[in-house]
Amino acid sequence: MNQTIKRKSSNVYSRLVGFFLFLTIITIFVVTHFALAKVHIKIYSDVEDKEASVLIEMQSANAPDLAPDALIGKIISTELEITATVASSKETVNSSKAGGYVTIYNNYSQKQALIKTTRLLTPDNKLFRISEGVTIPAGSEVRVWAEADGEGEEFITEATTFIIPGLWEGLHDKIYADTTEGMTLQSIPGFTVTQENLNAAREQIEREATTQSLAIINELVAEKLAIDQTRLRLKFEDISSNQAGDISEETSITQKITAHGLVFDQEDFIKKAKEKLSKELDNGQALINFDEDKITYSVLEINLEKDEAILEIKTSVTVSSSENTWDIDKENLIGLDEQGLREYFKQFNPEEVDIKFSPFWVKSTPLLKDHIIIE
Repeated sequence: MNQTIKRKSSNVYSRLVGFFLFLTIITIFVVTHFALAKVHIKIYSDVEDKEASVLIEMQSANAPDLAPDALIGKIISTELEITATVASSKETVNSSKAGGYVTIYNNYSQKQALIKTTRLLTPDNKLFRISEGVTIPAGSEVRVWAEADGEGEEFITEATTFIIPGLWEGLHDKIYADTTEGMTLQSIPGFTVTQENLNAAREQIEREATTQSLAIINELVAEKLAIDQTRLRLKFEDISSNQAGDISEETSITQKITAHGLVFDQEDFIKKAKEKLSKELDNGQALINFDEDKITYSVLEINLEKDEAILEIKTSVTVSSSENTWDIDKENLIGLDEQGLREYFKQFNPEEVDIKFSPFWVKSTPLLKDHIIIE
C-alpha cells in the first residue's frame, strides 16, 4: 500500500517537473523570439541603372600601413624570353625574264655548294640561273629563286625538273632541282619589313606570353585563387628586332617579358568593390544592385617594393536617387507578413521594396516597433 502511494507521488512529481520544464522552454523561446525578431525594410524610388567605376587598392597582409578598406592580396612575378617570326610583306613586278622559286635537292653523301648564277636546265633545254649562292647539306634541300638566262615568253614553263649541267654527269640524278609553281614573267619578289609585320609579331609574342605566364603563376597558387589575363600585367623589352624598311623574307622579334600576376580572393574582391561603390555614390543615392557578371577591372599601377597595386573596377549598378523622408507609422506594420507589407507600401509608389526578416523562422513584423527598421 505504501509503495503504491509512493509510486503515485513520484509520477505526479515527474509530471510537474516536466510541465514546468516545458513552460520554461516555451518562455525562453518567446523571450528569444521577442529579443531577436527583426525586419529590415528598404524603400527605393527614382531607381536608375548606370555604369560605375571605382579604384581599389590591393595590399599585402603584412603591409605596415594596411588600409582598413584595402583588398588583401599578393603579386607573383615571372620572366620569359619569346621569339616570334612572321612573313614579311611581299611585292612582285612584271619582268621581261621568266622566273620562279625552285627547290634544289642533294641526295648525295656530301654537301654541295652552288655559286650565284649556277645554271639549271629543263628537259626541253630552257636555261635558268639561280639568283644567290647556296649550300645544300647532304640528304637535304634548299629553296631559291631562279631566273631565265634570256628574255622572252619562250622561257615560260609549267612545273618541271632541272639538271645542273655544271656538275659531273654522274651527279645529275642525285643533285637536281624542280619547280611546282612553274616559271613566269616576274622578277625576284621583294620582301620588306613593314610596321604591320612588326605589330603582328608583337601580338604573337603577347598571346604566347599571356598563356605561359598564367600557366606558371597558377601552378603556384590554390585552385580557387587562380587568375586570368585581367589580373595579369606584362612588361615587354626588345632583345632583338627587325626594323620597318628592312629587306628580309621574315620579320623576327625577340623580347624579354616580365609578368606580374595579382592574386586575391574573388569573394573578398566583390565585397570590397560593393563597399567602395556604396561609399562613393552621390548624396541621397543608395546601391540596390551590383552586377557581378558584368564586372571588369584593369591593373592601373603596381608597386613591387611594397607588394601593392591599384585596380580600376567597372560594372553596371542599380541605384536609388531618392532623398525622400518616409513618414511611416510603424504601428500599422505590426503583424504583417511580406505580402501584407508590400501591399501597405504601395501607397508611397516606391520603385522597389526590399524586405528581410530575421532570424529565419520570423515570417511577420515583430511587436516591438524598434525592431522594425526602415531605411
